[in-house]
Amino acid sequence: MMYPLYSITRFFRVPALGLVLGAGSLFSLSAQDETKTDVPERIDLTNFPGEIVDQVVVPIPAEIFTVLDKLGEPNWSNGIQIPENAGNARERAILALTFGSLVGEGFIAVQAKSADDIQKIGREVLTISQALGLANAVRPHSLAIIEAAGEKDWEKVREELDSTQQTVRKTMDSLRDTELSGLVSLGGWLRGTHVVTRFIGDDYREDKAELLNQPALVTHFREMLNEMKGPSKTSPQIREISNGLARLEAIIVSEGAVSQEDVLGLRDISEGMLKQYYFSKEEVGSADEN
Repeated sequence: MMYPLYSITRFFRVPALGLVLGAGSLFSLSAQDETKTDVPERIDLTNFPGEIVDQVVVPIPAEIFTVLDKLGEPNWSNGIQIPENAGNARERAILALTFGSLVGEGFIAVQAKSADDIQKIGREVLTISQALGLANAVRPHSLAIIEAAGEKDWEKVREELDSTQQTVRKTMDSLRDTELSGLVSLGGWLRGTHVVTRFIGDDYREDKAELLNQPALVTHFREMLNEMKGPSKTSPQIREISNGLARLEAIIVSEGAVSQEDVLGLRDISEGMLKQYYFSKEEVGSADEN
């Protein structure tokens, strides 16, 4: 959602929770690895499932969370931060970012096996899809998410979260609204980045930090915002997010692991970008205290 600088698509098949990784610095489990219960010595960076968008690999967030679980079993419940009134924005660009981040939030809630939070996210996703004029396309997925969460069918929830983002992005692309489609991916990626950098920063290991080294992906999103047209390009939120991506790009400049100090820097920068549209300072502070 589905991953640290990661994106959430299939959404999260971005973040999402939603996660998008730059080509050449991917991490994943192979199908064979996913059947193992022991902790791998290192993450396989060469074979991550995903799709290629403008030569940038958009991986599957759920698999990244699976890797992190095997590496340390973080307390995913402490990572859930569903904002209040997420769908109140009027700007379509901000709604698209929020939609992507909520899908990423859904993957975090799946990791935490929190049925109540997943059902709330399902309702919020539907609300935002209505504001975007996509309710008819999203409603079946949203209702399926709510139903599957009530039955604690986590695999079904994952599938519907994946399908939700895919449906929204394909619908936007068919309407030639590719800018909003890209913002959905960016929103999921940012949400996933923030939660994973929090966990890695608190329990640093070099192999975990290696997941964050995604320079091509950061550059892709920064260039995407720079190429936007229309009023959204000059909105204060988009400008701040663009500046944040430039700061991330300055940290992630080479192959290899990211230092603990830089992980904390990535966490703070991604948090600052999310505060532009997703959650408030008070919400972040409250979640960190849990």
